[in-house]
Amino acid sequence: MKKILEMLDFRFHKEDIFAVLALIFSILFIKIFNLDNILENSLLENIQLVALVAGFVVCLVTKKYKVFYTFLAMLLFLMFARELSYGRAIFGRIPGMDGEFYTWSHYKYGYLAHIIVGIYIAIGILYALIKKIWIDVIEMIKNVKFPIWTFLASFGCVFVQMYSEKYLHSTCIEETAEFVLYCLILSLILIYRK
Repeated sequence: MKKILEMLDFRFHKEDIFAVLALIFSILFIKIFNLDNILENSLLENIQLVALVAGFVVCLVTKKYKVFYTFLAMLLFLMFARELSYGRAIFGRIPGMDGEFYTWSHYKYGYLAHIIVGIYIAIGILYALIKKIWIDVIEMIKNVKFPIWTFLASFGCVFVQMYSEKYLHSTCIEETAEFVLYCLILSLILIYRK
């Protein structure tokens, strides 16, 4: 039991400040502009992309645990693409309808988008297996104390995001939870990078 406790880190990390600032910014933004709904591809939703891009860049420049961070960069790129609905949020707007986009089935070869995403995911998994990602993961577990509060806050954000989407139908809460989660992911990337 003592050995397990020695592996846990109960401190608040300075990297977690990004998540705290994201939460404060989102609440102020929603209150100042009196929002009750956040549209797809709106300013607040697009600001989330900054956290994903920052995490992606940090992963690419990190030399230690290279296999893990390359795989994580691939995952963050996928999350970035998903936030933009794999491009539909840029080129698939329905004229005259804010925050509405054509579905992939609307396009002649739209079905290919799902196939391309599936191939990308398969490539990521194959990369992780071929490069033996578990070696980096084991090293990270040995060398870095587990930041318990950052992980708990991340799981809390996932729960809030899913609950608000399914039961509360509040895009304000959902998008705020997503933004904070992305900042917590950036925080974890920086904590394990040290």
